[in-house]
Amino acid sequence: MELSCFDGGVLASAMSLNITAVFMILAAFAAFRLVAISREGSADQLQTA
Repeated sequence: MELSCFDGGVLASAMSLNITAVFMILAAFAAFRLVAISREGSADQLQTA
């Protein structure tokens, strides 16, 4: 019984770490996209000016 509870705790912590890693990757990708879009926007402004 104790072993199964321990395994459940390890599984839960591993899942939370996994979810955190996925959110970090998504946040980094979103930030990268925002930077790329802002650079494209500034490049367009420079070309039009």
